[in-house]
Amino acid sequence: MSALLDLARADLRDLRPYTPGAYEPGLTRLNANESPWRLPGDPTERGLNIYPPPRPERVCVALAAHYGEEPSRVLVTRGSSEAIDVLIRGFCAAGRDRIAILPPTFDMYRVYATIQGAGLLRVPLLEERDFAVDLPALRACASSPPKLVFVCSPNNPTGASVPMEEMADICEMFAGKSLVVIDEAYHEFSDSGDFSALAARYSHVVLLRTLSKFVSLAGTRCGALIAAPEIVAYLGNVLPPYTFPTPSIELVLRALTADSVRTARERVETIKRERLRLAEVLADLPGVVKVYPSDANFVLVKVRDGSRFANAAHAGGILVRRFESEPALENCVRITVGRPRDNDRLLQAVSGAEWHDGG
Repeated sequence: MSALLDLARADLRDLRPYTPGAYEPGLTRLNANESPWRLPGDPTERGLNIYPPPRPERVCVALAAHYGEEPSRVLVTRGSSEAIDVLIRGFCAAGRDRIAILPPTFDMYRVYATIQGAGLLRVPLLEERDFAVDLPALRACASSPPKLVFVCSPNNPTGASVPMEEMADICEMFAGKSLVVIDEAYHEFSDSGDFSALAARYSHVVLLRTLSKFVSLAGTRCGALIAAPEIVAYLGNVLPPYTFPTPSIELVLRALTADSVRTARERVETIKRERLRLAEVLADLPGVVKVYPSDANFVLVKVRDGSRFANAAHAGGILVRRFESEPALENCVRITVGRPRDNDRLLQAVSGAEWHDGG
């Protein structure tokens, strides 16, 4: 067994996965207890009366080509959230193992760890440095390493990217000790590139990707975990079969065609331009304390009164996100970059309001 899997739960390393009924084109399936009739109006190629493939291999191959990876290094998941879940379940024994997170960050790391009974090691980001990683504090954790270290870059909800040299430093400090999980859900919106070179260099590095933002497929729940083949194979045994539904398979394959990806890239450029415009206009408002630098499809804004800002936006027909349970984000709001006309409505709502006189 690979030394990488020494980090996996000992009780799951030899798990025998469930074996689903076989599927062979041209043969009638009387081995899976499915309905022999299609649903009236079923628009799918495969048929919704038939279970989807145990693993969506066509999607795996398409994602591997899109990301420049070998299919053996890609595990298709229901959004990157399921990848977080299966990593924690597969590597953390309840009541014994821990994960490290860098708050404020994506809260599902905490949620899945709590559900699994894994401990949480918090290494807060440095607010005074625009939420940069506290490398000395993180290095101190390597002496009693967690099983998994989650680093989101660009980070949600702060928008900051981790510089390549710092991420390489993090990978080095946990080599042979922990898996470093780099959540790249927003990497297409960053001018800093991605961390695929680090995943190729270090076998203990795992990348998380998603199609939710880039090709407008949040509703299909398609994510990808990119890692060493032995990690992918192991986690594939932990995931149950049939998790990725037939309509999602067919929609993802259409979304990854050349024309679709070209359109997505054009829209990303629009988002980047609008992100800059939003940041510049918001920074000039009297009630805005700071607009944090962002490499994502959103901006984080610190204001004098977060509640009044959100209420002003709401009165203008716009929802923004607050983080009232996160002390480091008091009076901060996260604003997703929308279409130009959506952003105009947001700016009109908060520019003409008296919320900035509060606090």
